Amino acid sequence: MNATDSIKNFFGLTKMPFSKTIGVNELFQGSSFKEACARLEIALENEDIALLTGDVGSGKSNVLRFFTHNLDPQAYKTVYIPADSFKIGEIAKRALAGLNIETPYQATAAIRKLKQSIISLNHDKGLKPVMVIDEAQELPVTTLISLKNILNYSMDSENLLFMILCAQKSIGETLVFSSLESLKRRIRVNYSLQGLSLEETSLYITHQLKICGLERSLFTDETKAGVFHHSKGIISTINAICFDLIIYAAAHSKDIIEPSMLEVVLQNKL
Repeated sequence: MNATDSIKNFFGLTKMPFSKTIGVNELFQGSSFKEACARLEIALENEDIALLTGDVGSGKSNVLRFFTHNLDPQAYKTVYIPADSFKIGEIAKRALAGLNIETPYQATAAIRKLKQSIISLNHDKGLKPVMVIDEAQELPVTTLISLKNILNYSMDSENLLFMILCAQKSIGETLVFSSLESLKRRIRVNYSLQGLSLEETSLYITHQLKICGLERSLFTDETKAGVFHHSKGIISTINAICFDLIIYAAAHSKDIIEPSMLEVVLQNKL
């Protein structure tokens, strides 16, 4: 029996909680998560671009996973692009690859082919591409300016492509540049994902345990409050702390996780 199985058996878990293996329909939906999804839905219906921001580890990827997973595959085709310091030609090439379309070598040809493919998907197949550009704060200003090259159709009278820019909050420092004023005006749906509240952190911990097969209380209320205090409601930090607490508790044969154990785990993280 490996170490993970030993921990699961000790607590009666079916799988390890606070990990990346949680299914998309098992994701915890806090108030900010729900609002982010609602705003993206509104943008999908009415706009050609939306901006989702948040701190590192705040759950932006979870929102994107849930939102794109629940799109009608008969109406939408999702393309996911993890950004770097790409020029617009590279964005076009990666989008074509995501659409399973042969990619030209030259950037201008790739941009032209992407636009033609988007028109064809909409008019011939009834499919609207949804392009997710993650870590968009990494894109150079020149690339952000050039996004309009793949967003404008029929003299900007048709919305044939929906683009989600997902970024850390630092992108706001870039969008103040006057050269990006036209892009900023287009982003009428702009939402910043918030961390979990104290109550939501408690519910999140309970939810994680429940979907992994544990119905009983494992963390005391005081421990949950301590996790919230140290994590500021940032999901990735909550996961890291709680994961370590479960390992520590199993190693010391403790079936209740108390604040004193949190102090030890946090000291070991320093």
